[in-house]
Formats: sequence, C-alpha cells, structure tokens
Amino acid sequence: MADNLEWHDKVIFDLENSDLSYAELARKYGRSRDTIIKLARLHNVLRRVPIAKGARRAVDMKELSPQHKALGTRLTIFRENRNYSEAAAIIGVSRHVLKYMELGCYDFTLTQLNRISELLGASFVEMTTGFRMSTPRGGPTVRHD
Repeated sequence: MADNLEWHDKVIFDLENSDLSYAELARKYGRSRDTIIKLARLHNVLRRVPIAKGARRAVDMKELSPQHKALGTRLTIFRENRNYSEAAAIIGVSRHVLKYMELGCYDFTLTQLNRISELLGASFVEMTTGFRMSTPRGGPTVRHD
C-alpha cells in the first residue's frame, strides 16, 4: 500500500517547487487534474513558485498561420505613417487587437477581413498570400508568392 502512495510526496514536492500547472502534473503522474487539486488541498500545499496569471504578453503569443502572418505584415505596412490608435480607429478595432493582428495571433472576423480588404484595396487571396524577399541587383524588393 505504501508503494501506491509514493507519488503523493513527489507531487507535493513538484507543487511546492515547480511552476507546473495542475494539468501538467496530472499528465506527469498519470492522474486526473482533480486528484492533484484534492491532494494539494488535503496537504495544504503552498505554491512557492508564482503561477503566471492575467493577460498574455504579445511577444509570447504564436502566430496562428502563415496567412494570418501575411495579413499582419500588410497591416503593418498600412500603419507605416500612423500610430496604433489612428490605424485601429480606421480599421474599427482597438489598438491592442491591431497589435495582435499584426503579429498574426488574432483570428479575424469576416467583417474585419472585409473592412481590411477595402482599406488595402486587395482581394482576400492577395491579402493572405505570403511575402518572399529577394535581393536582385537593384536592392531588396518584396514580391508576392
């Protein structure tokens, strides 16, 4: 019976000394998330390592797809001589959403895509086509793939 409970001490140690979430610990020890939470409550475990909460930082977010990134690049070019607030007002979103759009981390709605295509004067296919950089004799240029 004692052998079956050895994982308790390991889980408690990990809860106190690592930043693993309950779900990650559950996967690590082959238990359910609820079991890990109950164990932590039973033993009054105090998490010594702070768990990151709140909004995610933009730099930590990953792009959704190459098409999202391509559209984000075009929005960055569109915003070239404007600040975020001005460009966001023109598009009809907040400046935070515009930043996520430019990073390729935002899933656009059809209304937003229609508005952006009108502003950029491009079709949906053109907007989501990636860029390919090449450096011919005349210097760097940007071409559509």
